[in-house]
Amino acid sequence: MGPTGAGKSTFVDLAVGRADSGAGHDLVSCTKEIRAVRYPHPDGERNIVLVDTPGFDDTFVSDTQILRNIAEWLKTTYKRKVLLSGLLYFHRISDNRVAGTPLRNLNMFKELCGKDNFKNVVLVTTMWDEVLEDVGLQREKELQDDFWRAMLRLGSATHRFHLTEESAWEIINTISVSLPEERRPLLIQQEMVDENKPLHRTSAGKTVLRSIVDVFSGFKGFFRRSSKDSGSGKDDKAPLLSQHHRLSSPSSSSLSSHMSRSSNFTTDGSASTTNTSLSSSTGPLSEHSYRAALGSVITTLKLAQSVAEFVRIHCLKEAITPSLSIAHAIEAMEETHPALLRIVENAALLIGVITEHAQKARLTTDMKTAISGFAKDLMRVDGIVHHIGRRNSQTRDILQEVDLRTLSSCAESMRHACDVLRPKLSSENRPALFRIDVGLATVLTTLQYVSIHFLCRRLVIS
Repeated sequence: MGPTGAGKSTFVDLAVGRADSGAGHDLVSCTKEIRAVRYPHPDGERNIVLVDTPGFDDTFVSDTQILRNIAEWLKTTYKRKVLLSGLLYFHRISDNRVAGTPLRNLNMFKELCGKDNFKNVVLVTTMWDEVLEDVGLQREKELQDDFWRAMLRLGSATHRFHLTEESAWEIINTISVSLPEERRPLLIQQEMVDENKPLHRTSAGKTVLRSIVDVFSGFKGFFRRSSKDSGSGKDDKAPLLSQHHRLSSPSSSSLSSHMSRSSNFTTDGSASTTNTSLSSSTGPLSEHSYRAALGSVITTLKLAQSVAEFVRIHCLKEAITPSLSIAHAIEAMEETHPALLRIVENAALLIGVITEHAQKARLTTDMKTAISGFAKDLMRVDGIVHHIGRRNSQTRDILQEVDLRTLSSCAESMRHACDVLRPKLSSENRPALFRIDVGLATVLTTLQYVSIHFLCRRLVIS
């Protein structure tokens, strides 16, 4: 086990006499599934099975999915009375620091093994050919004195891998192969099989979820700052709804202070019909802020998607899928109506709050019903966004009257979800829920102003 590009697959290939497959070059993961390779031991008396696993920073697969794949393999083998003799954890000595992804990998590995199995672990350093010897020695000492210290005290060993078959077997032979009846299950095997815990309740599962919560906290901070900035921002160049009245709301959202009028009147020859729309200006946010907001929305939704799949929350996945689709569609447009961004931004924040809550407590029936309600409205908003995306660039910031009703319905259903969630949430999540509620109220107020504008235009025509 170990991070992507640490040399796991290369180690297996060299140990069994295969040519180096190029695994890990450019840090692109080549192991997407668990790979078990049986090979006769050089002593001629037994076989060994080397099990290659994807890293928790895989290029194409989320950490939660990788943990599920590994956990299911370990669970299945344990039920068949097959236990591991030892574990090799690979670390690139070329990494100049142990933080972020490498540290997350190590913490995951430790929780998956359990302290009782540390004595069966060999901590393998690789990529020695990519560093000066004195630099490598300094990093190796830091690993042993700090990050690996607890494991070494409990019996783990360290070894260097020098990219040869001989070096690979030297490491394999450091593992004491005990009799099958003397081998111990890993902590995650005990938790999932003996204690019948779901994966997200295991020590390793909780570690993954904690790392996601930490990222969520960062993006909640971004949304909070974004909300304050938009609430206090002023723009003297904002276009007017008419010659005398600026379209704004009591909540002073940047969305509502940047609307402009774009009305189109058409007739079908026999009966006069009106097709009136209201467009935004070039946008309430700067290009940088607009892209930053979208980036945060998409990252938040992807994190929530990982959790929803990991914890198996179907109703939450129903809300995340259209939200991601909306965000990606908006990202692909150079310009669109700001109300669409505000809707998906608040949806992402609400989904983030729900996701955090779901890691600590079960979602009640009324909460699931409320989530399913705004998920259906988000699907309709998704349809609007993709329809707008097919228009020419000059009309992508125009909303039709039916679009306004759909957006208003979606905002109302999300506010209803907030009302259902509020009494059940911990105090630390309530401020985020309040910001969502205020943000949605602002969107609704803006949409109501626009609807009044539609009505006034119809009265003028009639």
